[in-house]
Formats: sequence, C-alpha cells, structure tokens
Amino acid sequence: MKIKLTGLLLIIFVSTVFAVHKDDKRKTDETQVIVPTEGIVYSLPRTGVRIIVEATQETFFHGPYYKYAETLLGVKDASSSDYSKWVISDIKLSTFSEPDPSQVYKAMGNAAALLSLTESGVISGINVEADGLKEELAVSTFMIDNQVPEIPFPDLSMSAFYEKGDSTNSNVLMPKSFEEKAVDAAHAITKLRKRRFKSLANAYEEQLPDGRAYEVMVDELGQLEKDYVGLFLGKSYKTKKVYSFDFIPGDKSVSGEVVFRFSEAAGVLPKTDLSGKPIVIDLKKVDALFSSQNQLKASANPSAGQSGVYYRMPGKAEIRLIKGLSLMATSRATIVQFGNVAPLPESLLNGSYQVKFHPKTGAIKNILEK
Repeated sequence: MKIKLTGLLLIIFVSTVFAVHKDDKRKTDETQVIVPTEGIVYSLPRTGVRIIVEATQETFFHGPYYKYAETLLGVKDASSSDYSKWVISDIKLSTFSEPDPSQVYKAMGNAAALLSLTESGVISGINVEADGLKEELAVSTFMIDNQVPEIPFPDLSMSAFYEKGDSTNSNVLMPKSFEEKAVDAAHAITKLRKRRFKSLANAYEEQLPDGRAYEVMVDELGQLEKDYVGLFLGKSYKTKKVYSFDFIPGDKSVSGEVVFRFSEAAGVLPKTDLSGKPIVIDLKKVDALFSSQNQLKASANPSAGQSGVYYRMPGKAEIRLIKGLSLMATSRATIVQFGNVAPLPESLLNGSYQVKFHPKTGAIKNILEK
C-alpha cells in the first residue's frame, strides 16, 4: 500500500512539472520578436506645393442721381454704368507631404520587425514608436455665393416724394420730379454731416454719460450719410472666396505648368476651363545642394541597402507663381524629391539603435543608442 501511494505521488509531481514547463515555454514564445520572412513594404514621402488663392468680386451699381453729383455735391465724373469684376486679393504658398509612389521599398529581416510607419505607410522610425502624421486636406468649391442684394438702393429719403397741391389741382398730391428728389437727398446729406460734426464736437466739450451709445450714434449717422452719397456716386458690394490648388512636381525642375486660370468676369477657374488666363508655376531645383549630396550618398559597405531601409536627403527649390508677364508670388521651400535617396547603414539595424525620421521629409531626425 505504501509503495502504491509513493508511485501515485511521483506521477502527480512529474505531471505538474511538465505542465509548468509547458506554460513557461508558451509565455517565452509569446514574447519573442517575430521576424517577417517576406518583408514590410513602406514609402518615402514626397512634397507637394499648395497654392491658397483669395479672390474678391466687386459688383458696382451706379447711383440713380449720378447726373446731379457735380451740381449738388461738387463731385465730378460720377460713374454712369454698372460693372462686376474679380481680382486676386491674396496668394499664399505652403507645402504638404504624401507617400511617393516612385519611392516604395521593402524592409527585410530584423529591419522589418523594427520598422515604424505612419498611417499612410511612410517610414517614421526604426526601433521607436510610430510618429503620428495627419494628412492635411484642402477643398475648393467653384460655386458662387452671390451676396449682392436685389434692391441696391432702398428708399432712404428724409423727404416725401410727393408734395401737396394747391387750389389749381384740387389739392391733389403731386409727385416730385427726379431732380427735386435729388435735391432732397443732397439736403439730407448736408443735415447728416452737420449733425455728425456737432456730435463729434460735443464729445470734447461735454462729458457724455454713455460712451458706447455715443459711438453707436456716430456710426449710424456715418452709415446714413454713406447710403445717401451712394445715391449719387453709386454702391459697391464685395464678396470673397478662397481656393486651394495642389501641385506635385517630379524630381526635376518645372517651368510653365498651369495650376489654375483666372478671369475678371468669372473669377478663379480650374485649369481645364480655357475661358480664363493661365496662372503658371515654376520650380527651380537648387542644383548645388543636389550635387553635394550625390557625391556623398554612396556607401563603401558592399551590403549597403541589403535590409531595404532608405532615407531621404531633402532638396530645395525656388518657387514662382506667374500670370502672363507679372510675378504674383515667390518663395523658397524644401522639396524632398529634389534631393537624394540613400540606404541607412546596416550597423544601425541590429536592434541596438533607435532611429527617428521626419515623416514629412523622410530625413533622419536623430540616432540614439539604446
């Protein structure tokens, strides 16, 4: 009986040891680094140029009393016709980044296991956490939102447009002539100017109880005067729109590429609309920087590039935006595809180093030993 009990205890002990050993082995396997045999595909970034265009539309209505502007207000050459025109009021240049379809690689072996990528598949680092890089989206709409009122000159007269008749016409109300209406409007302008002058003078002579109410009153008087003057000199209404155009160059200088078109009648147009004049872009590569990089990018190591990890040495460019013979905007920017691509040294891919890249350019940010 004693021998059987001893044998049973031995079986339980051996089974327990085997189970513990099996669990330890499973935990060890879970913490092991998995090295892909087929490699990890990634991209280097490229640079695009974003052109932000602000266009202003001015719609002008001539004043109904324009013929009397010189006689009653002393203003010569009041416009007698309406017009609408667009002008480019502002231009800004910026850059953005996206994966370069001509620079796609496959990292192999240990390097593949250590690779960090952005959400768009651009290399971000080796042996470090991925650096999040959000895409910048710009949208242009060519729909015109017309803010010009249907009635540009509402009735602003301080005097009636009719006058009471006399006994000769049985006291019937008689409409005033166009010239009489213009005279009344000119008198109203004179009254408003005098009232505004007195209000401004009073501000310096007496302490007003409420400064804000005083400012509102003066502003209202000024707006009324402006509206009445518009009856003689006309009114302008302005609308602004902002457009965005993206241009992505190759790895060579660019000259005379159309990015959008412009018309004084229709405003900013896509480059496919031939009714507008072309706005073109020039990008001139800085060749001296490219040549210096090119001389030093070669490696003496025969296994260079074997792991499939590459980085960029960004180039520079001079940018010009041109309309006809006129220079509209100029800048100098980093255009990464105007530079060179080189393999990362194999000695940095053994897991002992951390390498961070600039996700926007693919250039090395820093190298640290773990």
